[in-house]
Amino acid sequence: MYMRNATKKKWAAIACLLAGTAIFPACSNDGGEQGDKSQGAGSQGKSKITVSIYERGNVPQEMGTIDNNQWTKWINENGPVEAQYVPIPRGESVQKLNLLFASGDAPDVVSDFATSFRDQLYQQKQIMAVDDLIAEHSVSYKALMEKYPELKKAAAKPDGKMYEFGRVQQLVGFQALFIRNDWLKKLDLKVPETPEELFEVAKAFTENDPDGNGQKDTFGIALSGETGSAINTMFRDVDWVLEDGKLVRGWEQKNKANEFKKRLYDAGLVDKDFLADKNGQKAQQDWNSGKIGIFVGRTVDPVNVTQYYEPLKNNVPDAEVIAIKLPASEYGRFAIGVNNPVQMTTVINANAKNPEAAMKYIDFMASKEAGEMLRYGVEGTHSVKGANGCLKPQDAALFSKEVSWNIDFQLLMSQIELEPCAGILSQLDPEKPLEKEFLELVKQNNEANLGEGVEYASITHGEHMPTLSDNLSVIQTNVSKISDFYNKAIVAGASYTIEQAYAEALDLWNKSGGGELAAFYADWYETSKDTAFFAKDMWQFAKKE
Repeated sequence: MYMRNATKKKWAAIACLLAGTAIFPACSNDGGEQGDKSQGAGSQGKSKITVSIYERGNVPQEMGTIDNNQWTKWINENGPVEAQYVPIPRGESVQKLNLLFASGDAPDVVSDFATSFRDQLYQQKQIMAVDDLIAEHSVSYKALMEKYPELKKAAAKPDGKMYEFGRVQQLVGFQALFIRNDWLKKLDLKVPETPEELFEVAKAFTENDPDGNGQKDTFGIALSGETGSAINTMFRDVDWVLEDGKLVRGWEQKNKANEFKKRLYDAGLVDKDFLADKNGQKAQQDWNSGKIGIFVGRTVDPVNVTQYYEPLKNNVPDAEVIAIKLPASEYGRFAIGVNNPVQMTTVINANAKNPEAAMKYIDFMASKEAGEMLRYGVEGTHSVKGANGCLKPQDAALFSKEVSWNIDFQLLMSQIELEPCAGILSQLDPEKPLEKEFLELVKQNNEANLGEGVEYASITHGEHMPTLSDNLSVIQTNVSKISDFYNKAIVAGASYTIEQAYAEALDLWNKSGGGELAAFYADWYETSKDTAFFAKDMWQFAKKE
């Protein structure tokens, strides 16, 4: 464990020095030991609160547990309150938290990514409005809201009050449409700008032996996983679209997207077993082995180098990859995938005995100083400044062991405040050939997703769409089965057409109460179009080079 007895005093001194006593007055000279949590506020003379934390089972054994480790100790020593962490299994977080709320044992501060769950807590009056708490007891978070007023817009509920806290990130390209540029050059093809051109390029990549091995063993394009979703996006098949100022179900767009997929399938340009590739792993393996020409990967994290680029270059050293714009369809040109720049994560239990203490904890965790420590660890031990002046891991193994697993302590950290050092561009090393090449892909992809003429296909990010009542949720689950009809049509040849799939889908929609769902979304947009967080709000956070 990093905080060995022989180094505790040194670590605590470094932490205090980095943090600054003006922000973290609780640094002590006793070697950094926190009193046992069972001692309550008396252990440090601080108010005591309970806080949920995801349990992912990823804490190295020698580092302790997710609720008792060097970072919980650091937070409690340097923060204004003493937090007792309540582990919540990540895969069962909603179920577990529901049980805790039902029994009256829910933590004072609750963080969960599920927008629908947080809205459920609001509907049940189990969380408190925080407008007054922020106004009277906040410094860091209040400053963030003044700098990024979209935080207030995203936190507001139908009664006009704020109930949530969140974090702000720059808008960047999350997904990338990769294409083998060496194959384009070999076959004398241009970057596809329309769906028709995309089809023709995929056809050539399949039939014209682009890898030069004399065999017909390549696929033009992937159809499973994120690549299939990108084709939907190309035709604005995002379920709900604006037509004549009203939010309606996009049946036409869905039919167009699936017609294109069926055309690719019928022409033999994709893996015939794509429906069995549920998570897209087979397509990724084919991409990495050099057998797919067009594929959607990611360029948002340094680990993406080892996921989508290094294996390909190891298998095909001469492979040349570029990130291109999603071709423009008759519905427009859209971003393949971007992150949610204003993500709400945290609420305060309505039964919290000390809301002011909860607010002070949130304020501390939202501060830049806490964010830097939790993200980078101790400079000189975990991180070192690179040539660009940005902190990055000093030793990958040590960083992985002692820092990288603490991500769920960062759910209130606004990454945008750590820029230009928080994004992937500052974390890749241009002195390393593969990372230098991937840097160019990142830049290309930001232009592809955020460049002039590119729109966000949906009206807003999914986390900012309204949540459904229990009745509407049942309807949504039932009508989601319409994808089965379209998948059947894609692989059925002439025996079952897209038109037949649409007819059956529409019948299921009507019988399952789809009209109620459509009425709900139409009414939500009509009443919220001037106040909700929409795509235009997202674009204000676009990454600027």
